[in-house]
Amino acid sequence: MKNWVKIVLSVCIVLAGVGISWVLVKTKPKAAQKPRSIQLPFVDVTKASRTDYAVRIASQGEVIPGRRTSLAAEVSGKVVWVSPKFEVGERFEEDEILIEIDRSDYEAAEILAASELATAALNLEKEHALSAQAKRDWEALGGGGKASELVLRKPQLSSAIKRVDAAQAALDKAKRDLLRTKVRAPYSCQLKATFTDKGSLLVSGALIADLFSRDFELRLPVSLEDFRFIDMTSKVEVTFMAGFGGEEVTWKGSLLRTEGQVDRGSQSVFLVAGIEPGKPGTTAAKFLVPGIFLRAELTGRLLTSVYRIPRRAFYGKDRILVVNADRTAELRSVTVIRTERDEVVVSKGIDEGELVAISPVPNVIDGMSVKVNADSGTKGLDDGAAVSGD
Repeated sequence: MKNWVKIVLSVCIVLAGVGISWVLVKTKPKAAQKPRSIQLPFVDVTKASRTDYAVRIASQGEVIPGRRTSLAAEVSGKVVWVSPKFEVGERFEEDEILIEIDRSDYEAAEILAASELATAALNLEKEHALSAQAKRDWEALGGGGKASELVLRKPQLSSAIKRVDAAQAALDKAKRDLLRTKVRAPYSCQLKATFTDKGSLLVSGALIADLFSRDFELRLPVSLEDFRFIDMTSKVEVTFMAGFGGEEVTWKGSLLRTEGQVDRGSQSVFLVAGIEPGKPGTTAAKFLVPGIFLRAELTGRLLTSVYRIPRRAFYGKDRILVVNADRTAELRSVTVIRTERDEVVVSKGIDEGELVAISPVPNVIDGMSVKVNADSGTKGLDDGAAVSGD
């Protein structure tokens, strides 16, 4: 009897559960249906426009003098006078005297050479007279025959002429030696080092000073890629820059030459540029000294009828996203001529007036739909932008 009661109660519980479930299903609320929305990315664009572009090439180099000379004595003697400016760092103009060597021996040598020349000239005059007399005597006594050169004193006359030439050369040398007792600056220069002083005894060839010119140069390394944009047949302007205590100082200059070979280690070409020192008393003139490093910017070839595209517009090395008239995006390969820091110069692959996306599009797909920002400064996605779809 008890088993039947348990069975009946179990069946009643199951039926009650089924009934409650059926009621809940029938009375459940219905969710409102909304149309599916698609979020389209907003992109910033720029309009492609052909233009001319002067290539700018960056480099840097150390300031070096255009000329460096080790000045040596050309004659021997005691140093009897030294310029008050004969100190490291002082400047001399061309032909300005640095030191003087004792002149007395060279003055005596000049006088002696002048005396020898006078004697040789006198002997030459005598030989001219004797030669003329010998010719007259032969014509009077020789019976019409041909006289020998010795009879006519031609060898003696030639010897006398050579002695005059030798004496003149000795006098010229004595005068040159006398001039060389005053050691002069070979060009406008600045002293780097001095090796003598008053009272020193110099021999010919002894070092007096190291000096350098006031016209400066820089060796500027450029890559082979950059070098192809430099036209060495025309004047190439260079701007030099350096910062001192928060102040940016600039100099102007131009390329002078190329060293004509490629550095094997860096695969670079070294160019040599001249630099204008600036007006005396200015910061530019003050800091332009050998050994200082300067940044340089060279003006390269003019590229005509090219497109300048912001570098951030590129996907990889040579692909950009073009927005078509129907606002679909097209990934397109272009011909890159040159890549700068912030932009890329393109010659082919796009047309005048086409829109190029300059803001990144995540997970970009060729042919996807996009929206163009009215404000070119807007970046990223606009979460409020959506279109309806089924």
